[in-house]
Amino acid sequence: MALALATVAVLLVGLVVAVVRLGDDGYPDEWDPRVADLATFVEHERGLQFDHPVYVDFLSASEYTEVATTSEDDLTDADRDELDRYAGTLRALGVASGPLDLFTAYNQVSDGGTLAFYDPADRRVRVRGTEMSVGLRVTLVHELTHALQDQRFDLDRLYEEDVDSSQAVAFRGLVEGDALRVEDAYVAAELSPAEQDDYDAEFAEQVEQGEAAIEDVPPFVSAGFGVPYLLGQPLAEMLANEGGNAAVDDALRDPPSTEEHLFDPASFLAGEEAEEVDLGLDDDVEVLDDGPFGSPSWYLVLAERIDPLTAFDAALGWGGDAYASFERDGTSCIRAAFAGDEAADEEAMTAALDEWAGTLPDGMVEVLDLDGHPGFESCDPGEDVDIEVAGRSEEALYVPSLWGFLVADAATVADAGTARCYAGAVLAGLTYDEIVDPTGVAFGTDEFQQTMSDAYTSCT
Repeated sequence: MALALATVAVLLVGLVVAVVRLGDDGYPDEWDPRVADLATFVEHERGLQFDHPVYVDFLSASEYTEVATTSEDDLTDADRDELDRYAGTLRALGVASGPLDLFTAYNQVSDGGTLAFYDPADRRVRVRGTEMSVGLRVTLVHELTHALQDQRFDLDRLYEEDVDSSQAVAFRGLVEGDALRVEDAYVAAELSPAEQDDYDAEFAEQVEQGEAAIEDVPPFVSAGFGVPYLLGQPLAEMLANEGGNAAVDDALRDPPSTEEHLFDPASFLAGEEAEEVDLGLDDDVEVLDDGPFGSPSWYLVLAERIDPLTAFDAALGWGGDAYASFERDGTSCIRAAFAGDEAADEEAMTAALDEWAGTLPDGMVEVLDLDGHPGFESCDPGEDVDIEVAGRSEEALYVPSLWGFLVADAATVADAGTARCYAGAVLAGLTYDEIVDPTGVAFGTDEFQQTMSDAYTSCT
């Protein structure tokens, strides 16, 4: 389930760019000398060649803001209505409370929450920064990887009309995960110890600045932007561990089709697809939006209000779903149904939904049986109703991210079932606080190393 505003393309002025000759096809004939060596690294690391160089625009902070955000003047009445409905949906899901300015929130994430982007529409890289710091070099490696992906695998497929939101998120997750692994390879192979120290300091400062820039954004919204990154890298690493760049290339040609493939990479390894679910809505209900809800959304919605590990166990049994948003008596409402892989998965989701519903105002949520599957219907309680929100959506993503990396490690020598057994056994030995602890103390203990060893022995 996703809502995105298109970034408005504007003419850039005052760019700090190298003078290059424009080729007949609209591309530069040669790389900007500041990025030529980075492009060479990306080609070598990915085992692919660029068809041609691309422009890299080095922008000041104000110039970057101009191209990374949307002007309120460009919003149509339909856009505003959609944003208002989505705000109501977020309150109905219990992940936000009170008045919500989602237009500003999305702009804050697109601007302050990013350092650069590659735009498949005009095939240019735009970065925030005019001085080539070590951090900017690392960022450029990431974005140049996207340029290479686009030339070899056509990233415009993300925006085709027949691609539903779940497919788009899954595809983007693989795209981002692949770029992150190339970025990590550059840091490991190309930075000297002194440069590594500089990079660590610069990265820490960027994180602090980014967090400050989006501090007013509802955590559930910013977590939605984080899903392709935090969950995409384990999927890409799993593929690379199993079959190198060729396996990643194959997946980019025939990409993951559901968000479960990000949430649980073993599902992609096993070729699992989604079961269709009927929401049982009356014919007179005017559906405003519908489609797949996605296992990350089930998890994040539940994890905001109940124990995140309980929420994760429930969402991990995902076998298919559906949702629809609509208005009932002028109020934004949402109905969603969950199909589990097995009966026990649906029992776990029913129990989680009952617990979740119990944390919300009386009468706001109805847990339902929909087409023989667990589901719910919930309506916006309004801006005046104070709904306490834990605000942990962003940190909660570290649970499925850890799961994904464990699956990726095990998949090098095991099938999907064995990889899941291993990941589950390791995860069971950790508390939620240990998993999301930014210092990662628990992962360096002898007890954790023994847990991993025992899990491997018992599952293989």
